[in-house]
Amino acid sequence: VCARQFVPRYCRGPSPPASQMPLLEAEKRVLACLLCFCAVIFGGWLVLSPLGGVADTHQLETMFLELEEELEEAQSDLREARAEASSLREALRRAGVPSPALSANSSSFYGARHSSQPASQPHAQPKAGTAVSTPAALEKIRDPCAGRPGATARGSGPRPIPGGDLEASGVLEAAFAARAVEGELIFLSVGDTRDHRRVAKDPALKDISTDFLLHLLANLRALGRENWLILSTRRLCGRLQAEHCERSCVWSTLWDDHPGLEPWRLKPGDMFLMWAQQWRYVARALELGYRVFRADTDVYFAEDPYPLLRSPLLRPFEMVVQHDFASMLDNNRRPACSAPPRRPADSAVAPGLQTCGTRPRHLALLNIGLLYVRSSPGGGAYAAINETWAAFLSKLSGPPYKPKHLNGRVESQALIDQPFMRKAVDELAAPDSASLPPKPASHWAVVSGASAHPYPAGVTCSLADQGGCGAVLEARRKTAFLVQLVRPRRPLAGLRRDERIALAPDWLFGRGCLTHVRRPLSLLRAALPSWGAQDEQQRASCTPTAAQPAPGAAAGVLVATHFVYSMAVKRQRAFAAFGWSLGDARNRSRSAADDDPCWRRSDTAILFGHTFFEQSPSKTVLCAMPKDGAPACSCCRSLPSLAAKDSALREKARAGGFVLESSNQHRIRVDGHFSAMEGCNDYQRFWDRR
Repeated sequence: VCARQFVPRYCRGPSPPASQMPLLEAEKRVLACLLCFCAVIFGGWLVLSPLGGVADTHQLETMFLELEEELEEAQSDLREARAEASSLREALRRAGVPSPALSANSSSFYGARHSSQPASQPHAQPKAGTAVSTPAALEKIRDPCAGRPGATARGSGPRPIPGGDLEASGVLEAAFAARAVEGELIFLSVGDTRDHRRVAKDPALKDISTDFLLHLLANLRALGRENWLILSTRRLCGRLQAEHCERSCVWSTLWDDHPGLEPWRLKPGDMFLMWAQQWRYVARALELGYRVFRADTDVYFAEDPYPLLRSPLLRPFEMVVQHDFASMLDNNRRPACSAPPRRPADSAVAPGLQTCGTRPRHLALLNIGLLYVRSSPGGGAYAAINETWAAFLSKLSGPPYKPKHLNGRVESQALIDQPFMRKAVDELAAPDSASLPPKPASHWAVVSGASAHPYPAGVTCSLADQGGCGAVLEARRKTAFLVQLVRPRRPLAGLRRDERIALAPDWLFGRGCLTHVRRPLSLLRAALPSWGAQDEQQRASCTPTAAQPAPGAAAGVLVATHFVYSMAVKRQRAFAAFGWSLGDARNRSRSAADDDPCWRRSDTAILFGHTFFEQSPSKTVLCAMPKDGAPACSCCRSLPSLAAKDSALREKARAGGFVLESSNQHRIRVDGHFSAMEGCNDYQRFWDRR
């Protein structure tokens, strides 16, 4: 009911008093959901009371979450209807056209798509050849999004789209053609987090997932890349259009009626379903001749990745995907050469390939949060994409997975797309005679980072100070990476091509880990013997580049950083501390406050580790949080290895110094934590759900 007063800020217009406005169908749904929600809460109290006996609290929690989802869906429909009505009324008012009265049957005004019942009479259609008259004043109405990024086409860049179901005739082809630039398409997926499994695992995603998307879009826009297409739900797409003028989203009804959804406790809009849909559409884009960059939204690009993907170093590979290494599984061992790098005698077999060893495939894990593919039907990389969504469908068509530890409940996590792609690549792997030594199908080849130049001709690093580019190049040349040859199981339309997949060096696609620190000055004084009064006068820094680089000594080296194993709140705070919150409307380059000592602007900081830091002198970076969480320039300091100081730091913390905290401000033990930060070698340690 409170949502009756909500109107997006770009669509405000005069409205009659709420008391004179009849209930819309969406409002009736809100009231019904509220009543049902209250009834279930009361029923749950009865069940959990001594008179009600023992209840399955998990099932009760699930019922609450599902009712919350239905309530949010009804409220969202209501907001969408109200926003559209207000926008139309304002347009008619400016045009001098009398506004039609709101009738009790709201569907006749808003159209059949806002009604739960079909329209009783079809809309009258003009006869063939008859011109439809439009008041001249309507043509002068200013689009409230006109001039805003993403709402209008600019030059040869991507064109805005009205949205649509990719399963509707012609929508997919039109959307790809409008959004792609020079055959390149960035494919993003974002749901409205109605999936109660994700909400239960990380509740803040409910509010933050859209913020991540907006930051990423602003980040890509700063790099001059706006060729994205967003797969979302119809409801969230409407919100992006109405509230953010983001006219680049679509939705899909693919597999919405699949009989396996209910047994697996899925429904249209759930992220597990959307992730599978996206791979079908990535495959479709490859079939139409596009090259696709698929990215998670909790990613930051400190540099434009496209020149690097076209460089002599990475050009030979049809797919480049993030490597999920530096885990307990492989004892934190980075890919490394075990023999002098050699090229195959026949350079036509694999141009630019210079290998220096092999590695077993169980130590070569893909993370599909960052993936670039330039394959086509008949190619091995295309087959890996196709088999990913096909494996999802096969699993969805079978009996749901009910592990013993869930006591008969369905484990929908078994439908996550990443294991499907890992398995597909392993099964498509083939022996590679171009690798020296020759690589069996069960292994990946190690490629030297010094095999070729990481930039195409005429392109240098992203630092404004070009003098630092030599150091960046040297750091990147030290990084070996893995390559696999993949072969389709069978020819497709007579085509069957071997192709190579590279697990990207982690300076290109890498994983960061994060920890909250309270009283960071205490940590700096304990970690840096040379720390003095002059250091405490450090000022915040905004680097004059297209996008704020990685913090500290990582500046200019790291390209795309993915915080996949940190909770949403912690990721959001890290973006603010690093100066990466580009989607925040309050964002600024500098302010008067930035001239004050930045280590005193807040009593909290973010400690940043990265897989790449394992091979660099600086093992972590400490960045002060901005005051009151407002966007600000970064205030960071690189730290050497602290593993040897573990006991001294532990005593410092016990004596009332710094405190390591979880996302929910629970104290974290110092023992071993700094060692784990150096290389991010423990996934679960930085999730800190408590």
